[in-house]
Amino acid sequence: MTPGIRVVWIVAVREIRTRVRSTAFRISAAMMLLAVVLVIVIPVRVAQRQHTYTVAIVATQPQLMTTALTATGLDVRTEIADTRKAAADQVSSGTATAAVIAAGDKVEIIWSGEADVTLAPVITSAASRYVLAERADALGLTPAEVTGLLSPVRPAVTVLNPNADSTSRVIVALVGVILLFVALNIYGSYVLTGVVAEKSSRVVEVLLARVRPVQLLAGKVIGIGLLGVAQFAVLAIAAAVTLHAVKPPNLPSGTLPQIAGDVLWFVLGYSFYSVLYGALGSLASRIEDAQAAAAPLTGMLTLAYLGGFLALRSPHAGWVTVLSFFPPTAPMYLPLRSALVHVPLWQGVLAAVLVVAATAVVLRIGGRLYQGAVLHHGTRLRIGQAWRAAE
Repeated sequence: MTPGIRVVWIVAVREIRTRVRSTAFRISAAMMLLAVVLVIVIPVRVAQRQHTYTVAIVATQPQLMTTALTATGLDVRTEIADTRKAAADQVSSGTATAAVIAAGDKVEIIWSGEADVTLAPVITSAASRYVLAERADALGLTPAEVTGLLSPVRPAVTVLNPNADSTSRVIVALVGVILLFVALNIYGSYVLTGVVAEKSSRVVEVLLARVRPVQLLAGKVIGIGLLGVAQFAVLAIAAAVTLHAVKPPNLPSGTLPQIAGDVLWFVLGYSFYSVLYGALGSLASRIEDAQAAAAPLTGMLTLAYLGGFLALRSPHAGWVTVLSFFPPTAPMYLPLRSALVHVPLWQGVLAAVLVVAATAVVLRIGGRLYQGAVLHHGTRLRIGQAWRAAE
């Protein structure tokens, strides 16, 4: 390890230790982890409760009615009742959503109030199947013949666009955009406030006696970045494990690789924005001034985030494709597109290469601004003044 790289690594380790020892960081990390798990679990559990029905049955062949109800694909649980009154009592008490009384060709459906718009057609279809089975039995058909007569038709399905914008895919894309936006803002702000805190406490003057400005900025960016990647990876793993555990319905194929891709794009996006946050933070001596200096950068991220909601509706649009290659917006728009439509591998590679190249350019520019402004105290420097001061 060369002396220059060793210095950068020492600064990076210092940043990691400082953040990890912070109580505020630990609390926020735990809250983010809990939030990710709850955001997945709560909607799934609510959806499961909303789509689980209990139907009380009174019939001469209750098993036949149960088979007819469960064959529809809806999550229906059946309770066998001895009499119509017993079934009606279950509906009245809320134990059952509805009751079906079947005797020969006559079928009665009991509701507590308004009929459930989802369950009602299912019960009607099941009642029709039950009556047909009763009639077939009266005609002397064997059980095998009745089963064949009532077996559901399973048509062949052809999907013209396997990556069509389904609701579940939109949700996956939206969650990815929100997480990336929040993470880039949080860790970019860590770099911003860290630079200003060192300036205001004069610690930076001591550090620069042994460390070059570019090494100090690089170490700060790398240290906070490694911590951010680790935390983001933990959140991604927690999301993947939770998804595997709760098994939400209609989860799009490729969701887990999409989560891994979001981690990669966080690394690329953080690398690009953190250098700029550090350079702009060096222009100010107070947190208030730093926030104002970084406002254009924060505004760019916010506009990209808000534009993502429009992109969810039209992921095939040309402007979405262009923004997925533009380095400042690619970290959010490329993973968004890949969650909704098929993105060729070469496009993902090209977008990543462009972000890396842009980061190298930003590093040179940001390093020079940081060098020219980091020792300045008092009023906030302008970018031109910091640039000339580094000459």
